[in-house]
Amino acid sequence: MGWIDYRDAVNGALQRLHTTGFYIGDSFANHAPMAAEALANLGYCDEVESWVATNVRHRGHRPLPDPAQLITDWRAALGDRSRGGDWVQLFRCELAGTSWREVLRTWWPRLLPGCVGSLSHGLIRTAHAVRSLREAAPPSDLQIDELARALGFWATVFTPLVTDPHRSCDLDAAAVDCALSELTAEYAGHYAATMPLFPIPLIHTITAPAAMRLALAEIPEQLHAESFATIAEVNRQFFAAFGGRPISGNEGHAESDSGLNFSSLAAEAVDIGDEHAIKVCEAAMREHALRPDSRYLSAAGAAVHLIRQRQRPR
Repeated sequence: MGWIDYRDAVNGALQRLHTTGFYIGDSFANHAPMAAEALANLGYCDEVESWVATNVRHRGHRPLPDPAQLITDWRAALGDRSRGGDWVQLFRCELAGTSWREVLRTWWPRLLPGCVGSLSHGLIRTAHAVRSLREAAPPSDLQIDELARALGFWATVFTPLVTDPHRSCDLDAAAVDCALSELTAEYAGHYAATMPLFPIPLIHTITAPAAMRLALAEIPEQLHAESFATIAEVNRQFFAAFGGRPISGNEGHAESDSGLNFSSLAAEAVDIGDEHAIKVCEAAMREHALRPDSRYLSAAGAAVHLIRQRQRPR
């Protein structure tokens, strides 16, 4: 057992990342807060500090912009990437006077229709922040501020879906829980079958719905069906946009005899150090624990393998 617990690991990471903003370079999302939280959840709390230090050293993190103008019409400001500082300030003010759960529940239906933006990283970052708030009671100011940043990022990358999801979905909360498992397992199988040359985008067909499950635990049940319909449509659009190969029948269900397991994959992801390798291992492991399915291990193994291959000198 390590010397650092989950709460200390998460807060240490957030302290180190406090000066970083939404992006690496011009448009690549800052994954470090999400990956650090996932790393701690995987049990690698002692490694979080060094992982974050390496990430900061090797990634060109842009700073969080200062607020410039008060947001008075939030609908008009949705999707405006130039107002990141303004959005974070809005959420900081709301969180200063209201519980984080109430703020989340107020903004969830407002932001949900635009969760396809930035490969759903607004939703994913929010979900990791929500889990840290729930798991590390009482939450620190750094954790509250991370929720403000996550929601602010989601608001700035707000992008409506190309087609509207079926809003008539009438699943109850228990049925949504089962449907999310079916969705993540289905797309895990698709990912392993596709073995994409560029492995990153299609990973989000696993990590985004898995992240939604984390957040739905804090969302009123009457919003669960709409949330599921939205993320299912997001997955369809990602799959079409990034060349996913569909599978059918029992393809992708065969048990691997390669000796792979989630513990060894997580250790390899930590060794690689890549944010997506860590996140997909954590998401696949978590989904598998809820409803065991060999496709999760296949997808995580494929993703880690492909990411490592891309890191090797050519």
